[in-house]
This record gives sequence, structure tokens and C-alpha cells, in this order.
Amino acid sequence: MFPVLFSHGSIHFYTYGFSLFVALMAIYFLARRAVAGSILSHDNIDDLMLIIISSLWLGGGVVHLTLSALSGKADWRGLFDLAAMQQFSVFPVALAATLGMAIWCRWKRIPFVGVLDFLIPFLTLGYGLHRILGCFNAGCCYGLPTTLPWGVVFSPNPFLPDTPTGIRLHPTQIYLGLSAWITGWSIHHLRNDLRDSGARTAVGLAGLSGSYFLIAFLRGDYSHHPGHYGFDMPRILPLIVFLVAVAWLVKLRHRQPPAP
Repeated sequence: MFPVLFSHGSIHFYTYGFSLFVALMAIYFLARRAVAGSILSHDNIDDLMLIIISSLWLGGGVVHLTLSALSGKADWRGLFDLAAMQQFSVFPVALAATLGMAIWCRWKRIPFVGVLDFLIPFLTLGYGLHRILGCFNAGCCYGLPTTLPWGVVFSPNPFLPDTPTGIRLHPTQIYLGLSAWITGWSIHHLRNDLRDSGARTAVGLAGLSGSYFLIAFLRGDYSHHPGHYGFDMPRILPLIVFLVAVAWLVKLRHRQPPAP
């Protein structure tokens, strides 16, 4: 694994941050190429990318501030600590991005669900790319020990000392990335059948959250803090999102067509 892409003296360029940049650029340029005939313009794509990038800061800095405040001492410096960006969870980032886009859509008077339907294939691609390139090379989000032939052995990483070394682990980062790509491929393959407003978003959310829920049981970093019957927030939240997405799909499927 290559947690550090390259170094120049005391300055280190991390693979995690580089993969995040690559993922964001892939989302940005693919979305701009597909904008023709959609409800969005190129300027809209620029605005939405700024919202997503801001959400990465919110997902790390604001969550860090909230947790420190709950512990009794608010650490405002965490808002401006770039290292906090690598501590974010996917759900705080998704929540921040969703709220930001909802406010932006209301301001621009653009259908919010239509924007999500347009973006979801590109978001699944970028998410999978970041999991495979960033998380895997960094050694975060590691899996439980395994004897399977595709188990991976991580080398010592001074930036993530808790990652087990010397034993085969489930490559849960690869599992998450591939499941995201399969979800994106499914949306593209079924695009002609997913013409109802919200259908593509519902399929994307169901695929991402459902796979996240299942793969979470193979996560070694989650096994240290099990909740009731092995469930905790990293497992409960994706399960809730999955159930909501499935209910959304069922509602769309049984919705009566408008009267002529």
C-alpha cells in the first residue's frame, strides 16, 4: 500500500487526498459532459461542485467540533485543521451535501430530486474511485482477519497506527468501491426504466446503503465498538437509508399514472 504518494523534505503528499481530488475531478468533468439536455447548466455544475467540496470540510471540521463540544470542551481549531477532513464519515458528508444542494435548488428554483437523479451516477463512480484508491492505500476502513486468498496484508503506517499489520484482512475498501461501481452501472443499464422522478436516486441510495450495511459486518474498525446485537450507528444509519430508498421505489412503482 502507498499511504504517501511522494514526499518533498518534510512535506508529504498523501494518496488519500490525491484520490479525493481525482474522484472530485471525475465527477465534475463527467457531469459537465452530460449536462446537455438536462435541467442543469455548466454554471450549475460549478455551483454544485463547490457545495460538495464544502461538505467535505463540514463533514470533518464541524463533526469534530460537535464531538469536542459534547465532550465538554469545544475545539474550534478543528474547523480549520486539514487533518480533520480525513476523519469524516460518509454520512455526515452526505447529509451536509444534501442540505446544501437542497438550499441551492430552492434558491435557483430547480427541482431538487431532478438534480439528485442527474448526479447520482457520477457520485457512485467518484465514491468507488476514492474507496479503492484512497481508503485502500491509506489502510483506513480495514476489514476483519480472513483466510480467503484475496485477503490483504497492510504494512505499518505511522499515520494510522491502529490498522493491524502482518495478518490477512478483508479488503473492505475494495468491496465498498466495487459495490458503488456496480450500483452506478445498474443505474446506467436501467436508465430507460428509471424515468420517474426520484427513481435513479432511490436505486442509487438503495445500492450504496445496502452494500455499506452488509460490508460493515466485515469491518475491523467497527468491531471494536459493537452496539446492541452487534449493531451500532455505522450499521443502523445505512439500514435506515436502505429501507427508505426501497419504500421510495415501491411507492414509485405503484404510483398511478396521471389522468389524460
